[in-house]
Amino acid sequence: MEPETPKAEEHVRMGIGDKLTLLRGMFNTGYFRDCVRPMLYSKCNNDPELVNEVVMETLKKNGLGISMVSPFFRAPEELRIEVNGQKVIPFGTAAGIDKTGDSLLPLSNFFGFLEPGTICVNPRKGNDRPRLVADDANLDLYNAQGFPGRGLDYFLNNLREYKKRNRDVPVYANICGMPLSEQGAIELAMDEMKKLLKELEPYADGFVWNCASPNTEALKLLREPEISRRTSELMKELAPNKLRLIKIWPYEPTEISSPLRFVESFIEAGGHGIVTTNTKMFPREQIPAQNWGYKSAGRSGTFLKPYRLRSLKDLRSAFPDALIVATGGIFDGDDAYETFKAGATMLEGYTPYTFFGLGLLKQIEKGVIKRLKADGYKSLQDMQSAMKKN
Repeated sequence: MEPETPKAEEHVRMGIGDKLTLLRGMFNTGYFRDCVRPMLYSKCNNDPELVNEVVMETLKKNGLGISMVSPFFRAPEELRIEVNGQKVIPFGTAAGIDKTGDSLLPLSNFFGFLEPGTICVNPRKGNDRPRLVADDANLDLYNAQGFPGRGLDYFLNNLREYKKRNRDVPVYANICGMPLSEQGAIELAMDEMKKLLKELEPYADGFVWNCASPNTEALKLLREPEISRRTSELMKELAPNKLRLIKIWPYEPTEISSPLRFVESFIEAGGHGIVTTNTKMFPREQIPAQNWGYKSAGRSGTFLKPYRLRSLKDLRSAFPDALIVATGGIFDGDDAYETFKAGATMLEGYTPYTFFGLGLLKQIEKGVIKRLKADGYKSLQDMQSAMKKN
């Protein structure tokens, strides 16, 4: 099935004045929230997915003068940490911002690492639109996208082009083999993982296996410890020198045994760490949208904070040497710093930037540096090293 081809530029015209407004909003979160975001939503008929496409398309075409603003977003050296032998600024994009790799280069001017995807072998339309709704009052997003994407070949071309121009900002490809509701579904998913790993390994700096999406029913077949072990072994075999992570779902305190067993199998078989946490499923009657067309949606944003912190505590206790990438409603420097203190190695985001723009990244970084100095640390690496000793 051919995917929906994003044609944001055909539906939404961004004049020079609009682009200058968006540029100003990149430096000022309040201006983005009060002026830029309403402008974009008005142009996009209140469709958050189309808003994201418009911004990504504008970035891709360099319509914001990225080369002029990128020095402003260059993070201080005291925030760099070592990840798999590479010095990295540990603030990145979460999967969903750039599903197809179209905006890898412009996003690398802002973030310290990129997690594009989720990438599947074949193009996927995903669910019919509208499939994303924003809850402004609570700073949350609800999505039922269903893994839309343009497939491996399309993404691979984008990744190759990116690596010709930027090798400093790593790309951790978010991937998944797609099981179907038929006999042999697991083996089909494993075969697709083989293809994804073989094709992407020469170019990607690492991989995130994502079977945790709540909006893709078939993925539930993969959420077993034995499948986690097999996938980890496959990743180690085909990408032995690359970072290998697994993404997990939010859970209640009484549900802790299932995700811990799932992660344990992955780590024991050679995985390096975890991305926590994905969106949490909510039923149709709790979605803040009229005539929502799906029986459920995954909720992300401020709502996920307690789930993020709980899983960090549990995972760091169970896997003290694992690399942990934390995501889920990180909206300010204090929360970011407390997330590092709770055990996170790196942080990533999507929903917070949809509400406050990319300028939020600078606020978060400044807030973390302020807290580091207040606690007597020279750098984030120093703090993380001290925490390991304790």
